[in-house]
Amino acid sequence: MDPAAIALYRFGDQLPPEYWADLQLREPAEVCRRSLVDYDTAGGYRITFLGEVYHCVPDARLIFKSGASAERLSFQDYLVLLLYLLKAREIPLSGDWVNEKELKGGALFFRGPHTLAREPLEQRYARDPSGLLQAGRMLGGTATGKGDASFRLTALPRVPLEYIFYGADEEFPAQLIITFDRTVEEHLPLDVIWALVNIASRKILQAGEGK
Repeated sequence: MDPAAIALYRFGDQLPPEYWADLQLREPAEVCRRSLVDYDTAGGYRITFLGEVYHCVPDARLIFKSGASAERLSFQDYLVLLLYLLKAREIPLSGDWVNEKELKGGALFFRGPHTLAREPLEQRYARDPSGLLQAGRMLGGTATGKGDASFRLTALPRVPLEYIFYGADEEFPAQLIITFDRTVEEHLPLDVIWALVNIASRKILQAGEGK
């Protein structure tokens, strides 16, 4: 399912207002400590998201990409960034990498319309694993030497992702595995993890197409 096809979930200004009200009540120093972001009164919170810098200004209920303030971000962009600021916890990475079905409640949630965004990448790079690795590196990914191609991305300061790809051959179709440090479930709800992967996979596709 493409959330952008649903009018109710297309743009960031459709986010529930109570999220903004909650963030406005938070002490900036506490938010920065938990989420490893910066803050100044003029530009709001400064968040590195998939290799690019975004600004979140609670009083204006606005999130924009640095250098592209006129670009209207999607509902999912807003959801991921705002919920990260609200939910991130001050904890270290566990080093325990798991797939989405191994997260609490993940086996029930990540299916049907909430299947992770793997298929477009599997189709695009079925016989071009090195092309997928190159696209991942364009987003700041670091090769991890697994499968036919793999890389790790710092999606958010406390949320890394790993993409592990097995290319197609005469017997088997391409397969993409996406893994998370187990602490992801301490920072983001399952629906927001799903949205995060939607965004990351789309950006990987766009990077590979030179956009």
